[in-house]
Amino acid sequence: MESFGGDDGADDIATIGSDLISSMNNIVPENSLLSTKCCIFATPKLLLKDNEKSYLPTAFAIGPVHHGKPDLQEAEQIKLKYTRDLIARVSEWNDTIVKDLVKEIASLEEQARQYYAVPVKFNKAKFVKLLLVDGCFIIELFRKRLGDSPIYEDDPVCGRPFLREVLGTDLLLLENQIPWMVLDRLFSSTTRTGALSLTQVTLSFFSFLRTGGLDLQTENSFMLSTLDQSKHVLELLRNSLVWSTIPEGGELDTWELIPSASSLTEAGVKFKKGSTSNGLLDIKFSNGVLEIPPLVIVEPTKAFFRNLISYEQCYHWCHPKITSYAMLLDLLINTSKDMDILCENGIIQNWLNPEDATQIFNNLYNDTNVSHFYYLELCREVNKYCKRRWPRWRAMYVRNHFSSPWAIASQVLAAIIFILTLLQTVFSIKS
Repeated sequence: MESFGGDDGADDIATIGSDLISSMNNIVPENSLLSTKCCIFATPKLLLKDNEKSYLPTAFAIGPVHHGKPDLQEAEQIKLKYTRDLIARVSEWNDTIVKDLVKEIASLEEQARQYYAVPVKFNKAKFVKLLLVDGCFIIELFRKRLGDSPIYEDDPVCGRPFLREVLGTDLLLLENQIPWMVLDRLFSSTTRTGALSLTQVTLSFFSFLRTGGLDLQTENSFMLSTLDQSKHVLELLRNSLVWSTIPEGGELDTWELIPSASSLTEAGVKFKKGSTSNGLLDIKFSNGVLEIPPLVIVEPTKAFFRNLISYEQCYHWCHPKITSYAMLLDLLINTSKDMDILCENGIIQNWLNPEDATQIFNNLYNDTNVSHFYYLELCREVNKYCKRRWPRWRAMYVRNHFSSPWAIASQVLAAIIFILTLLQTVFSIKS
């Protein structure tokens, strides 16, 4: 065993202490996960190990994290073409406007670099060019989707449906983000007066998710200004879902499990399609009715929710509201029968295979660490209701005697016979 005795040992201890003090003094928060400015993260390895497809771009690298990867090079020419189209439409093509945009983004470069939890490997010139091209590409894409920009026959994205779907998913990934302030600066520099805001244009583009977020034409100026403070596209979409007030919930050590949708139905609980006016997370339970806003399940839904949950896991003091929503859906949906119940009640509109849709929720928040559950009180109320006998007996009777047309007919016939027998008895007594 190494010894620190004697004079040499004292020198070793002093050296180790000095080195340790120097290391601690040289921590640079702005370039590490300790910085509160970091908002674009690498997916935690625990989440990445079993679900790489949900976190890694398929065709388009946005931002510095995946830039330069060989399998994503084809998209670079597409991004350059969209950048040229945007600039050419805004002003007569010349060096001046390009240099002006470069100057705008260069002024944000240092701050933008601090948004990334992983070190940005590019020098200033390369990083500024990357942000400008990716930002202009996104803005032009959003405008084409809205109809503000012309779509030509040779359009490399809009003319190929499969690429549109892949791109829509790639833009949702946490590792594939650029700072919102960069998009906002480019949008302001290339937008005519009176047009929709960048927030509205972004929400319009992602309307294919149909997640019950804010309506594009909302007149809630306060809410729109709040969304304008988002740090990147993924956070804006999350903010559009969690803007409504939901119960504070409680610590996970007091979490109560609730039965699946099919078990709740047997216990007398009814399911009702809720309103989207207060957002996707506005789930209520009252008088035996569980009211849930509608959710459309499409191909990008899995990646969307996984990256939202990954963001909540990584960002400083981010409230796990989306994670709580995923946990509640996981409790409700265990089998395809549970999925069918929610679909029949208009709560879920499923565009996938029932088994595939069920698996989305069964594994949605695996390997996450959650200490707070926002639907704790709701689960307690549901469990309290399920323990009452009358709702269970009523549900059992309806299930056993009114499950088919023949069963209903037999019950009606039995009721008629009972009434006729009762009338006959009354008349006999009177006689």
